[in-house]
Amino acid sequence: MNPLGLMMTVILFLGMGWGHASAEEEATAPTTIVIPQDKALLHETTLNIVLKIDTKRVDQIQLWTSLGRKTFDLNASKAYYCTSISLRLGENRLDVRSYKNNVLVSEQVRHFYVTSPIYQEFKYPPAKYQRQFFHTDANERACKSCHDMSVNEIKGVAFIDVTKSNCYNCHHHITRAKYGHAPAVNWLCTSCHNGETGHDNHEYQGKSKYLVPEPVNKLCFRCHKKNFKLWKSYRYRHEPLDSGRCNKCHNSHASAYKMFIRKPVNSICMGCHKDKQTRARLQGSKCEGASTNKQCIACHTPHASSREFFLKETSSKKHHDRNVTRPRKDNS
Repeated sequence: MNPLGLMMTVILFLGMGWGHASAEEEATAPTTIVIPQDKALLHETTLNIVLKIDTKRVDQIQLWTSLGRKTFDLNASKAYYCTSISLRLGENRLDVRSYKNNVLVSEQVRHFYVTSPIYQEFKYPPAKYQRQFFHTDANERACKSCHDMSVNEIKGVAFIDVTKSNCYNCHHHITRAKYGHAPAVNWLCTSCHNGETGHDNHEYQGKSKYLVPEPVNKLCFRCHKKNFKLWKSYRYRHEPLDSGRCNKCHNSHASAYKMFIRKPVNSICMGCHKDKQTRARLQGSKCEGASTNKQCIACHTPHASSREFFLKETSSKKHHDRNVTRPRKDNS
């Protein structure tokens, strides 16, 4: 796996048809994909793919990406299968090859684009890639024979056994990372996935039962009220905070890094502030963090400050940041 983490995990539910085949070929293919359609745009680290396989005509499936191959020997009594693969940020190609007695009987291709809110080069996908959504009544009907598609969580009540959540079976991979966000690891999914939209994603209204309103800050600050009150009191606020895009830097489910940040601190910062890591810039600003092992947050607070450039003031009182800046009376 790429050590920089420039790959995304994709969960596959092997189900209904796929590829660059014609409509007639798709209709008669032994392996078909229900979702996603070709040229799917991915904003998160996971993607559900539903395939249905005619096991009388296929006994093995091979999934090929630029990262390698994964093989499945099929059970004749099953038509649906689940697995995971990895994708890179940016454009990806997936080949699904169906075999019978070691003979290739069909091949379908899908292309995906994985965006990143951190890295500028992956922030704006080509126009041919479009958002797609799974949780509609029509799509869920294809899964009801094996899955309970209803929501069985009680608002605000964590599952004693998280595997009992109806969401867990298909989405358990989203909480595998070391640091898990409380709503996610307790499978209180609809506390955020409420089906509503916001100013930034209003065009998707009604496309899925479990949309999250963008920007997400109103959801975040329902729990993080103290943080909101503190940061709003500062004169200088960082753009992701001011725009309400907490999820630009934080993964709302789980992460390998503390505070659920998407990447190591300096990687996140340099995703936007690439000019700060040049030698000339470092010498001019006397900033040494980017050229040493020192983290940007040793001097800067990532949320808000009473000082320019979000510089910190050491405080004995701890809060959401390592050293918290306190408002100065003169606001200077």
